[in-house]
Amino acid sequence: MKRLICILILSLLLPVSVCATDTEIQLEKITDPDMAHTLFVKAINEKNVDQLCAMFSEDAVLVLRDGKLEVSGQRSIRRVFSIMVDMVETLSLETVYQVESENTVLFRSKYRSVYNTPDGKVEEVLSSSIDVLEKQPDGTWLFVINHQNGGANVL
Repeated sequence: MKRLICILILSLLLPVSVCATDTEIQLEKITDPDMAHTLFVKAINEKNVDQLCAMFSEDAVLVLRDGKLEVSGQRSIRRVFSIMVDMVETLSLETVYQVESENTVLFRSKYRSVYNTPDGKVEEVLSSSIDVLEKQPDGTWLFVINHQNGGANVL
């Protein structure tokens, strides 16, 4: 009985974090450029804004839709992804090609996005994007440029 009381008293003196279980969801890191698009699609379809933001550098640039709107920085990127995941029903993506140098990878992809418009209609977008990822000092990769229609034929 004395032992049980000692354990209870000790547990009251310990910081809460020592006893608490870690319920924070671990975010996946891009450890190989080949996994970048798969992880991106998964995060969009799961509506996981934290995961999306974790895959972009602090000073990343997003070029949206028609190429006329650019946003950069984590706060702006988070705002864009928060809106995007609310609208997008499904996203599928195929990597068309990738060109890799030592610390940089350029991707071109084709994608299909089904989303809800503000007036409640469902629309589909078929397009081609360009992405640039850079290798980080810890060996992981982050998106530094994402151009939603950068791979589309522009004439």
